[in-house]
This record gives sequence, C-alpha cells and structure tokens, in this order.
Amino acid sequence: MAKKVSDLDYINSTMLTSKTEFDAVLPDVFENGKDYIYLGADKYARVCVISLYPNTMYLGFLNDLFEINDINISVFVDHIKNSDVIRIITSKLATIESNRILQEKRTGIADYGLRQAVSDLESMRQMIQTNNDRMANLQILITLWGSTIEELNEKTNWLQDICARKSMRARVCIYEQDKAFISTLPIENIKYMYNMRNVTTGAIASVIPIGNTEMSHEGGIFLGNNLYTGSPIFFDNFIGPPLLTNPMMAIFGMAGAGKSVTMKTMLARGVAAGEWVIVLDPENEYEGLVRYLGGQYMEIKSGEFSGLNPFELDVEDDGREQIINIYGKLSEIREMVSMFCEKFREEPLHGREITTVEEIVKSLYAKRGITKDPRSLYREAHEEIDGQFYTGRVKKDMPTLSELQDELSQIEWTEELSEIIKILTEGNSLSMFDGQTEIDVGSRLIGINLKNLTDEFMKFFATVNILSWIWSKFSNWQYKNFKKRVVIDEGWLFARYPHAATFLEEIARRGRKYRISLVIASQMINEFLANDSGKAVINQCATKFVMKQDPAVARQVADYLLLSSNCREMMSNFTPGQGILLTDTDTTLMQITPFDFEWDYIRT
Repeated sequence: MAKKVSDLDYINSTMLTSKTEFDAVLPDVFENGKDYIYLGADKYARVCVISLYPNTMYLGFLNDLFEINDINISVFVDHIKNSDVIRIITSKLATIESNRILQEKRTGIADYGLRQAVSDLESMRQMIQTNNDRMANLQILITLWGSTIEELNEKTNWLQDICARKSMRARVCIYEQDKAFISTLPIENIKYMYNMRNVTTGAIASVIPIGNTEMSHEGGIFLGNNLYTGSPIFFDNFIGPPLLTNPMMAIFGMAGAGKSVTMKTMLARGVAAGEWVIVLDPENEYEGLVRYLGGQYMEIKSGEFSGLNPFELDVEDDGREQIINIYGKLSEIREMVSMFCEKFREEPLHGREITTVEEIVKSLYAKRGITKDPRSLYREAHEEIDGQFYTGRVKKDMPTLSELQDELSQIEWTEELSEIIKILTEGNSLSMFDGQTEIDVGSRLIGINLKNLTDEFMKFFATVNILSWIWSKFSNWQYKNFKKRVVIDEGWLFARYPHAATFLEEIARRGRKYRISLVIASQMINEFLANDSGKAVINQCATKFVMKQDPAVARQVADYLLLSSNCREMMSNFTPGQGILLTDTDTTLMQITPFDFEWDYIRT
C-alpha cells in the first residue's frame, strides 16, 4: 500500500526548518514493497546489509562496490564503552581459558587453537586498557537504485558477486526495506539495528572514507585539477599494476570539447618531464608544437619512400637477456598483410596463407643470418666514406616488402596474394614503406604528418606500418628505461578494421614491457562503440579520458563504461577541457587548463 512520506511516523519534522526544505526532498510516493521501495517516476530502490564480513579488512576494501553505478553506501558506527568491552572480554577470556584447561587435562594434548584465542583476547584487552584501541558496533547498508525491478535484480546479483569475491555476504532487507531505507538517510534516525558487528578502530578506518576522489601518482606529469576539489592531478601512464594494468590511453571528445588542446598540453609536459614522444598527425595540427619545442617533423607522401621499414628489428631486453624478437615481428607483419587483404579482397589471410607469410618472413631474416642472438643483427664492415676508412660492426639490411611480394609470387597458392600486395612495392602508390630505414629516433620529439594521404585506408595502413617501425625502435634495450609515448590522433580509423584490435593488442603487450604508452585520440567514440573491433580497442586501454559528448552519444558511452546517470548528464554539459578520467581503480572529474606560456605553442 502506498503512503505519502508526510504520513510516516518516523519522520521528525522538527529536523526541517521550513516547509520549503521538506518539499525539496519529498518524493512523489513511498511504497514499501517486500524487497524494494518505489519512489515514483520509474525510481526504485533496494537496501541490502552486509551480514558477513571478511576476516581481514583493509583501507578501500569496499571500493570495488562502486563498479555498480547508482549505488549509495551508508556506514553506521556506534562506539562501545571501554568498561563494557573490558568486562565482556574478561568474561569471554575466563570461559575460553577454563575450556582450554579442561580440554588439555582430558586429552593430554595442547590445544593451540584455544591458546591462540586466549592470547588474542589478552592482547585486545591490553590495547583497550592502555587506550591504544577502541571497539564499536559497525553496520553497512547499501542502497541500489534502478528504473525497473529487473534492473534492481541485476544489480543485486552483481553486488553479491563482488561481495563473494571478498569473502563477504550482502543480504536484502526483506520486509524491512522502509526501516533500512530511512536508516541510510542523513537524519540520525536509525530504525534498522540488525547485522551489527564488533570491530576495532582499524576496521572502522577501512570503511571511512569509503572512496577517494583524488588521484595523484608519484613521478607523474601534471595533467589538470580535480573539478570538485581543485586539487592537482599528477598522472603516470607507466606506473603499472595494481593501479594500471597497461600504459595504453584513449581520449575522446567531440568537436569543441578541447581534445586538441588537451593532447598538446599533455605531450608538451611529457617532453618537459623527459618522455620521448612520437605523434602521428593526420591534419598537420602538431607541426607548430613539434618545431617550437625543437623536435623533428616529417611528412609521409603517397608513392614516395618515407625512410621507414616495418621489417626493422632491434635488440630487446626481455628481463633475463638481450634478444632479437623475431617471432613478435612475424606476428606484426602477418597482421599488417592480413588487414591489407581484408580491405582489397574483403577477407583476411586464411589457412595456408598465414603459415606461408610467416615462413617467408622468417626465411628472409634467416638468409641474412639474423636469429634471436643479438650479435646476428650486425656484420663486420670495412668501408671508405668521403676518403675516410671505417671499420667495426654495422647493422645489416632488413627484409623489405618487395622481397616478401617476390617470394609470394613464386608459390602457386599465393600468386593472388602477391598481386594484391604488389601495390605496396616500389613505384606504386602505397610504396612508402618499401626500403631500408633512413630515419633515426635520436630526437625526443617527432611528428609524422599524414595529411597528404587523402584516402582513409591509406592513412590507416600508413599508421600501422609506422607503429610497427616505432615499436621496433622503441623496444631497443638502450631505450628501455625511458618513458616513451606514441600518440595516434583521429584513431577512429582503427575501429573500422577487425584485425586492427589484434594488431594493437600485440604492440600493447610488448609496450608494457618496454615502457611504451600508446595514446589513441578521436572525436568519434561512437565509431568505436558501433562494432566489436572498436570496443576491443577501448577495452585494451587501461586509462580513458572522456570529454564532452553529444547527449545521444553520452547515453551510449555511460552504458558501455558503466557510468552513472549523473556522469551521463555531465558529459553532455562539460565545458572545454573538462572530462572524466577513468582508470582500473579510480574515476575522477578533471579540468585541463594550459598555463599562459603554454598557449604560445598549443594554439594552431
């Protein structure tokens, strides 16, 4: 039966100073169901209580509950008088001690379990008697919100799954939803007094405060300020587990949201902090920034060799020894060719083609004597250059796309594949990567201009080849301890090709080991959410910064990232530079604002 809140006997109207304040919090209706409360206008609530706690409680052990959007957690703490605690402990201690003596006399065997219990109680009593600890009754009530009963049921199952992982149990307050609900309100009117647990001060500290809206990594770069508290946010993509599972980052913002300014601010501060940065620039937006900061800027043009060879290899350090990662390169080349075939014949590599491509690439390295041994990457040279004689170890020439195409043309079942990738070889429109590497990564800041590649797939394929080259160079053991960041602006192209996610997964896996952070930025997050390959790209990014979105897209983003309705509304109303910073462990509202002197090179 429905009741108006004003008719409920547990509301103390004297706590409200005026009728106006009462009206501000009055719901449309208050219907007390068996396991839910209906508040009108498709608003349902269900209150659960923690009935079983883990043996060990640590600071932030309830944080995982916030995976569930639209959830409130209320903690009730009632301190117990020290004299009452000491009396109870002493009585319990006497009972356990007498049981221990009788048990050991009867069996003649020491009962170490009871002896440990006695020792623990004596230690606790001593801590309380010396005022070093206190005890209290603890109760945790959790309110789940939803627009339907089905949504409440789904969230209840989700809550119970999370609690089970933590050796806890959440019980729905059956037939007492009204008492439990009013107990969660900040009006000091506790109606639900069940499932209390005696805890010490340390346990209380573990649940209050439950969450933390601040984010700061030691050694990170200054990104911006917390939108609520104004505190500075220092962020480090390379900090690693448990805070970040990988260094990959995705940045999304509609036109006018401030994405470009955010990207340039982050890159410039990263360079100032000693990071090595390479940015793939699709619209010639970063040239001013790169040149202002003394970096190297180069252009990729159709039909002209870029100076980059995707077959490039360097000596890597896998943590145990220095090696040549040939098998990692085989995987990259295979995925690159497969993506190309998927575009021009509408199907990727299959069956014998996959093994044949890998075997050919492996044989091309073998012909040069290149193995896993780092010494095999070099040859002894005695050369005359400009009248000067040089002797020593020189890096060998790497295989090329022309060699791969030539080998494929000699095999019957790969003749069609050979004809398809012929466009990648010398003299054709996509031959930008058919040759020996001529570019050095000595500059800590490099910009690569892709604007002259007018075709979308051409830009995408160029990006894949450039990434393959970058990952080989940045994986060099000499650069292992440097923080290295690779930025792909307008990365929505990756969302259109299923094999792109596999390629990114491979380089992301290698990037974790070599302190390489891949940053994918795009205006069109809906392109990523529209298919499985795009979603896979987002899922691979441990860090996401979501800026202003169109209202229709904001709903889609909030649903996919499990954000609350409040976050959805904020996304639609953010001003330039504002956004939600999401990591594996934290969610923070952030404002990025460049310093006055930074605008000189950020404006384009």
